[in-house]
Amino acid sequence: MKIQSTLPPTAASVPLGRLASGLAALLWSNGHRERLEKELRETFQVQYVFLLSSGKAALTLILQGLRRVSGRRKVIIPAYTCFSVPSAVVKAGLEVVPCDVNPETLDFDLEQMARTIDEKTLCVLPTHLFGNPADVDSVLDLCTPQGIIVVEDAAQAMGGVSKGRRLGTIGDIGLFSLGRGKNISSGGGGVIVTNSLPLANAIREEYETLHTESRWKAGKNLLELAATELLIRPKCYWLPAGLPFLGLGETRFYRDFPVEQMSDARAATLRGWSVRLKAANNQRRQQAAKFIQQLIALVPEAKVVTSSESVCLRLPILVYDRTAKCALASRSAALGLGLSGCYPSTIQEIPELQGQLPAREFPGASEVVNRLMTLPTHQFVRPEERERICRAIAEVNAMGAATVPTRTDGPHSSSAMGAVFRT
Repeated sequence: MKIQSTLPPTAASVPLGRLASGLAALLWSNGHRERLEKELRETFQVQYVFLLSSGKAALTLILQGLRRVSGRRKVIIPAYTCFSVPSAVVKAGLEVVPCDVNPETLDFDLEQMARTIDEKTLCVLPTHLFGNPADVDSVLDLCTPQGIIVVEDAAQAMGGVSKGRRLGTIGDIGLFSLGRGKNISSGGGGVIVTNSLPLANAIREEYETLHTESRWKAGKNLLELAATELLIRPKCYWLPAGLPFLGLGETRFYRDFPVEQMSDARAATLRGWSVRLKAANNQRRQQAAKFIQQLIALVPEAKVVTSSESVCLRLPILVYDRTAKCALASRSAALGLGLSGCYPSTIQEIPELQGQLPAREFPGASEVVNRLMTLPTHQFVRPEERERICRAIAEVNAMGAATVPTRTDGPHSSSAMGAVFRT
């Protein structure tokens, strides 16, 4: 364990006043869930909102509701995505079907998707990874004529927009995550939004059977939130980062997890959420823009296309190869820079899914696994730390591991996220 200033890969601060609101709600309920539902309906201009205990729970509930009204069982997900997604599919009793991704967009390979969907496909999950808008419209064009539901995974993109439309509301149904390190956090929690009455009715039948998070769980969450608020600061993060049993940054396939309605106490910590969300997303965008500007100055060969629409939960970069990725990860760990390699494998390679998926290769997703790193864009990244990160990348690049920011100017852009180059 090395005592030094250490940046967390991602962070979402919770004001102390909101923690006090959650504590008060433990003692007496004051309609915080109803208030939050109303605010979400108005902000996202949707008719139906459901509040869950986690993003995984939200996705599981959607899939359980769809399963209730359809005999189809296949769920198409990106071959590179958070392991919580296939966890939810399995928990809902459905079949995981990976589809390759384009390394230059981190979005679906639409040509492969067109070949993957069939009469047994229940739904498809376009994912706004790291806040970069996915091409939901093209997925809808492929799926809607065949009666396939488009479930928009906006877990990492709450507050983002694409062509003037709020991410999470473009597909048939959408979900957000309120977990630690997301765009805005209540320590956990998930939100389902839709304008479809049939889908809302199917979900409501499942939703009304769920228990609400217990007071004990709500109280435990508040304690964890308070600890997180202290320890995510760079001067303190070295401590939890140096304790292996905490598993910080680990990507896990969850064999089981609770699917519950959100507690009133958790909802209380989200008072004023829309103002906090807008401020946090704007700050992340500005941070990403400064990163890109400094990287170009230090590594002139980099070709970058930026987007004002990306939420920039993290800033993805593509390095030249796995050797470069390991070199950069090692440099980051030694200096406490907060760079992350994100998900360690494709969905196809998750040990818990072995034997459940047909033998296939996903070259695009494998390339992302080998080359992707992300830069922290949260509020605790100071100018001097941003400079250290950019210089570390430039130094690795000078050793032959070329890198480039992987941003797009929208899902329909013909430009790559950035041209990977050699020095």
